[in-house]
Amino acid sequence: MDTYSLYAGQLLPFKEYFAPKGHNACSGCGVALAVRHVYKALGEDARQLEKAVWEIPWGRAGIGKTENVSGGAQPALLSIAKSKGKPSSMLQICFDNECTEGTVDNSILIKRHPSIASASGYAYVATACPSYPFDLIEKVRKAWNAAGPAYLHILCPCPVAWGFDPQDTVRVGRKAVETRIFPLYEIAGGYYTITIEEPNPRPLIHYSKAQERLSGWKSKKIEALQQAVDSAFSELKSKENKNVNYPSNIRAEM
Repeated sequence: MDTYSLYAGQLLPFKEYFAPKGHNACSGCGVALAVRHVYKALGEDARQLEKAVWEIPWGRAGIGKTENVSGGAQPALLSIAKSKGKPSSMLQICFDNECTEGTVDNSILIKRHPSIASASGYAYVATACPSYPFDLIEKVRKAWNAAGPAYLHILCPCPVAWGFDPQDTVRVGRKAVETRIFPLYEIAGGYYTITIEEPNPRPLIHYSKAQERLSGWKSKKIEALQQAVDSAFSELKSKENKNVNYPSNIRAEM
């Protein structure tokens, strides 16, 4: 008897909870795309976002409450109470478009926030990118259902600040993951798991050439960063499927 492999295509939830007319973000805005996926992931629970607290340090964002925060050193942060009256059940989502007052070099390096959050006692921690919507949506749901505080760090490509065509937002985000400069993983119960891994990673130069903000980088600089990215990913890989126990005195403010 012949055997066949069947493929069932995944579909995003059809219903929209984040209306396109509900923001004035730029065309191709990675933050707006990520917020849309977060709303879809939460479904009917998205109603609780009406009481969510936004901290937006980088000027006019057009989403939620907009205000200038002194220093402008952090990305947009959304805090949602998963359970009424239980601060410990907070879900925090960082929408990182790397538009800070720091240097480009520092803003694009592999993020330390997730490991800091895990060391600080968060029950569920993960990185995500709207270029991988199914991965992002699954992580939002896991974070929402986690028995304790949860933290998501979402890379949100910005066509204006990064310098690329708005229609390439998803492509640029995928290159960030494919070059491993922004790996997608989760930390649950102290265990690291890489959720999206490209078996044949792209050279970092594919990512740098996709955006004008990195056009001034010389080959030696790209080579040095490539080594740093390879080293950081190897370290991440070494933690996979292992229970990482942090010293009890490690605490950090998110």
